[in-house]
Amino acid sequence: MKIFVRQLPTLEFKYKNNRSVSNTATLLGVLGNLPKYFHLLRQLDEIVRETRPDVIVNFFEPVAAFYALTRRKRPPMVAIGHQFMFQHPGYVHAPHLWKQLFSMRIYTWLLGARTTKLALSLYEAPDLPEKHVIVGPPILRKQLFQLKANPEGDFTLVYLLNHGYADQIISWSAKNPRTKLHCFYDKPGAPAEFQHSPSLTFHKLDGAKFLQMMAECRNVVCTAGFESVSEAAWLGKSLFLVPVENHVEQQVNAIDAQQSGLGIAEKSFNLDRLAELPERLPVEKFRAWLDCAPQKLFQAIEQAVARAR
Repeated sequence: MKIFVRQLPTLEFKYKNNRSVSNTATLLGVLGNLPKYFHLLRQLDEIVRETRPDVIVNFFEPVAAFYALTRRKRPPMVAIGHQFMFQHPGYVHAPHLWKQLFSMRIYTWLLGARTTKLALSLYEAPDLPEKHVIVGPPILRKQLFQLKANPEGDFTLVYLLNHGYADQIISWSAKNPRTKLHCFYDKPGAPAEFQHSPSLTFHKLDGAKFLQMMAECRNVVCTAGFESVSEAAWLGKSLFLVPVENHVEQQVNAIDAQQSGLGIAEKSFNLDRLAELPERLPVEKFRAWLDCAPQKLFQAIEQAVARAR
């Protein structure tokens, strides 16, 4: 089996004050880069001709999705992402977010057009054959399954998608010095580790280090990214979730996790409610669901190939 590795740029969110998503800046960034994206499509054509894959797997990447939509003759494609749960009638209902949910349903329809979709979910839900949607568990990095969770952790682990939230962590920690916090963030130029106070230490983003500390912590505070929520659930760590401002995916992730009993959701990093979190979450049901991941992935691939015949 040959393995080809090519790195290609993709669309990116733009943020305001390193905190909230800026829809205007994001849209302008996409429009300004349209020539680059069309060049990427030509590159994808060349890669497919060179490698001649039997199946293309797309992890919710917009340029690859546009390739699927615009190329009549191409290999079968499987699109994978928790975002495809937006198409599921049993998913989160949030009337106060109806405009954002409507937009996300259109967006996920476009990114899954002419493909078989594997919708990643925190829990089992019926497949949607009429929409070519298969519901499967999160697909997580293998390093997670090599860890053993410490049930007696003495610190709270914090993950900030954007370092603009660090001031809220500093402010809360100053008022609550008895709670030990370890915080990972993306601040440019930050050292690998910085002890702000005896009870607050900042760490530069490091995937392996973060995962190890997640296994050792008491509970997790994060900005409601799907993978972080899933990893914490597998380790039995309860969650305090603060979705990034104006980021509808994370807002819905937080609601979904709270309704699933994985933790509590808030609008800011005022961590006063940490005391409400359980010491440990039950993991048996969630881990059994994750065991179905290979089966569900193969099911999606087989269905995509069958549709192409």
